[in-house]
Amino acid sequence: MLKILIVCAFFSIGIDVGLAEPEERSHAWIEGFAILVAVAVVSLVSAWSDYKKEGQFLKQQQLEENTKVVRVRREQKEETIHKNYIRVGDLIKIENGMNIPVDGVIVEAIGVMCDESAMTGESDHLPKDTVDKCLYRQREHEQHDKSSRTPHDVPSPVLLSGTQIQTGEGWFLTIVVGEMTCEGQIMASLQDRPNESTPLQLKLDTIAADIGKMGMYAAILIVHCLLIRFFVEGMIRRKFDLFGGELRKDLSLCTQEDRDMYDQLIESGTEEDLARVCDGQLGAYLKEWLGYFIVGVAIIVVAVPEGLPLAVMISLAYSVQKMLRDQNFVKKLSSCEIMGGANNICSDKTGTLTKNQMTWTQIWAGADKKINDPDGTAKFDTSEFIKNAKTKSLLAQAVSCNTVGTLKDAGATELAMLKFIQRCDVNFEHLRQKYLSSSDIIRFPFDSARKRMSTVLDLDEDEPTEYGYPKRLHTKGASEIILQTCTHYLNEDGEKVLIDDQMQQQLQQAIVSYAKQALRTIGFAYKDLQEGEGGSMHNDITEGSKIYNIEEGGYTLICIAGIKDIIREEVPGAVAQCNEAGVRVRMVTGDNLITAIAIAKECGIIYDGEEDEDCVCMEGPAFNDFVGSLVHKDTRERITIMGKEGDKEVIGNPANMKIIKQKLKVLARSRPNDKYIMVSGLKQLGDIVAVTGDGTNDAPALKKADVGFAMRTGTQVAHGAADIIIQDDNFASIVKACKWGRNVYDNIRRFLQFQLTINVVALIISFIGSVIMWDSPLQPIQLLWVNLIMDSLASLALATEEPKEDLLMRPPYRKREYIISNKMVKHILGQSLFQSALLFFVVFAGHTFIPEDPESSLLPYEVIMENHTVPEYKEEERAKELEILIFNGMLKGLDGEPVYEPFMNITPSRHLTFVFNLFVFFQIFNMLAARKIKDEINIFEGVFTNPMFIGVWFVIVLGQIFIISVGGIAMKVHKNGLTFDHWVYCVIGGFISLIANVILKLFVQDEWCLQLGDEEEHEVIQAQEDYAALRRIADMNKKNLNVQ
Repeated sequence: MLKILIVCAFFSIGIDVGLAEPEERSHAWIEGFAILVAVAVVSLVSAWSDYKKEGQFLKQQQLEENTKVVRVRREQKEETIHKNYIRVGDLIKIENGMNIPVDGVIVEAIGVMCDESAMTGESDHLPKDTVDKCLYRQREHEQHDKSSRTPHDVPSPVLLSGTQIQTGEGWFLTIVVGEMTCEGQIMASLQDRPNESTPLQLKLDTIAADIGKMGMYAAILIVHCLLIRFFVEGMIRRKFDLFGGELRKDLSLCTQEDRDMYDQLIESGTEEDLARVCDGQLGAYLKEWLGYFIVGVAIIVVAVPEGLPLAVMISLAYSVQKMLRDQNFVKKLSSCEIMGGANNICSDKTGTLTKNQMTWTQIWAGADKKINDPDGTAKFDTSEFIKNAKTKSLLAQAVSCNTVGTLKDAGATELAMLKFIQRCDVNFEHLRQKYLSSSDIIRFPFDSARKRMSTVLDLDEDEPTEYGYPKRLHTKGASEIILQTCTHYLNEDGEKVLIDDQMQQQLQQAIVSYAKQALRTIGFAYKDLQEGEGGSMHNDITEGSKIYNIEEGGYTLICIAGIKDIIREEVPGAVAQCNEAGVRVRMVTGDNLITAIAIAKECGIIYDGEEDEDCVCMEGPAFNDFVGSLVHKDTRERITIMGKEGDKEVIGNPANMKIIKQKLKVLARSRPNDKYIMVSGLKQLGDIVAVTGDGTNDAPALKKADVGFAMRTGTQVAHGAADIIIQDDNFASIVKACKWGRNVYDNIRRFLQFQLTINVVALIISFIGSVIMWDSPLQPIQLLWVNLIMDSLASLALATEEPKEDLLMRPPYRKREYIISNKMVKHILGQSLFQSALLFFVVFAGHTFIPEDPESSLLPYEVIMENHTVPEYKEEERAKELEILIFNGMLKGLDGEPVYEPFMNITPSRHLTFVFNLFVFFQIFNMLAARKIKDEINIFEGVFTNPMFIGVWFVIVLGQIFIISVGGIAMKVHKNGLTFDHWVYCVIGGFISLIANVILKLFVQDEWCLQLGDEEEHEVIQAQEDYAALRRIADMNKKNLNVQ
């Protein structure tokens, strides 16, 4: 579109300057140059906006880069270097919290635990150790019962780039660097992936192309009509005779001096003299023909909606700034508008739907109790869930002393325990000093095989114990494991009671109930030791190398804790909003299926009982097999490296993928490839997909998605692949992005309705005016004011409307939905026909009712001539009429005879100045009507909440007053402007256009209006069915939220 404008601009400058009279060349270049200015404005706004956004991202990226240094050992010397300078063979120091920059193997480790969720999707922290110890543990592990194994019983010696050390220290040997690392290969797969055109871009390109073609065809038709009329009229009037005969001078093309000389020669001159005078005829004809071509070029310039790209850019830039306040940092401008059509959100669980903060939410201490305000900061009233001081004291000991972390460095589960006990008004640091003062602390650490941790406390001599011996063993761990070691429990009164079969069953049911609520259950138990226990014998271990003899049994259960990563308060409401808006939320998580289902129910993604339906909740491997994974489009071979084949990647079983599209809501135990396959399948079926992710392994899916959302706490690779970075890691921010995206789409529609109305009216007036009047009532420089200045300003006004809440009360825009709806077509055509009819009425009949300036009509003839209100050759027969009405400003009448000589070097007519002003005021008032694209009656609703619109509207009005008053010959308006009465008439005319708008809304149906696009009927029906289903779910969620 901009290329067409540039060509037109240079073409216009060349023709205007080349054919202008010498005295006119000083301003003949203005029209073409103004078009170049419009192109420059669009390009600069786009470039500046992209530059600013990219600059912000690069600045943030640079800050991260500056922190990427590691401690290495080379040639027996330690030094600190940037990660980019690491070489194969370097020994790198392992430190708590460090991000692993390369692939390597551990050579020395003390308690190293690694978070590989960013690379593998595994949510548990994984143990790491040296190769020798891992092989030893592997051999030991193979000797035991396979049914009791867990995936991570055996540690791994391998560290992968892109993962993070959680605890421990040591050294590892670098074996892979650069692009060949795990992280590097993922980064390489993101390179050279083509950027797809957005749905809005495709639609706008189609609209612009269609309008451009329409303008070109109209221009060709106008030029041909003018040429045909010229030759036909020339032969009829004998200006020339193609078949020989008498030549007649075309006086309308001659100066007054030529006309006088021609009259004299007809009376007394010879044929040779007459021929000599007529020699200039051919040059005049050529100039007139080239003038026709210029009119055609002007029509094309008018037709091309040059304000459209500026409106899009302004709307996106404005929305991006506002979205930043909603915690959405937009890297890629187009992602903003794509969210307007998003109908799928594939969301992570941890940190997005949940707070990524483990919290103690329920407790069984003699009875099941729910903890109110579990993630608050105020002190608990412990009497609500612990009825006696003994249980509280024992639980305080258990949590304070049988943990090793602090509020700053504890793991997620331990941190939840410490925060809980702190809110119970317990100083855990004081208890540690009291009971763990001995330098020889007896502690049995937790590991994945034992699934428990135990610590022996040294009690005060006067502190009562069961056997009178001042040592007590506290243990905590997986609730089902701890329960098996307990013979007694503390009831609500703190009494030690034997666990019978009935109580055993009740406790097991409590554990299962907690698990179904996505709670991680932790059992706390104690036993008072007898003399001799807890000494050197604690080194003896039972068969299987899992638990120490002292831990085998005889415990009293203190309580069972229910700990979970609680969901964000706003998530259920946000999910309900998505369902109501026709956006399907799918949870993709690495957690187990039971936990995933529980969280999904709590979020409102699924409702009770829905998990039992086929294909609603699935695990990653089953999903992959069901849809046939990804295969090569041509060879049908299964693809193993996702993203490598680009557009050649297709779903192996599209029929099953359609079932997934309609049903799947929870994908548990998913790997990164499963998320990528999900996105690819949904896009293949025509959906617009948004994806959230925070890990390096999420990068291919983020890049593949129509819009990729990365968490602020995510990895740099995820940030690089994403389109939007969520600053608060909150799912509700994604919903806000969806609302802004829809608003961008609506703003573009507002501007299109306004812009196309102007273009259609200008095209009709220019076309018919040029054919009938031999000149357009609207001059190119006037149209330039409308197309460049007014449209650019209008884009500021209409493209900066704030989103309304009802945007999320309707379905998303479909990928192939018509951007110009039937309602818009109704108003574009209705307003265009109304304005054109009224303008032509003024053009052809305005001189019969528009009053002239009374003072001018009383001036003597010479002054009137000086002001060029009337032509010299019509003065006598029109002098009397001038006392009342303005003079007809048409250059030629319908019969082709001259009507008005404008003396273009001095001033045009007041009549056509009035026409131009009326045309502009139609658009000024239509700008108010264009704010509403859904047939809303109250066009003034919300107008005063948009100061940009108010300011721009008044700027346009003042600009028009200025142009009419002082524009003169430069703007092709009358040198004395218009009278007060003329302004009143124009304002009334503009207000009438608002009445026409209301009539169109109330009394004109829009079903007959054609829409622009190629949408197929079955797509509309399917979209309507999907939206209806989601609305039903939204209604159910609303009821559940109200009940809660």
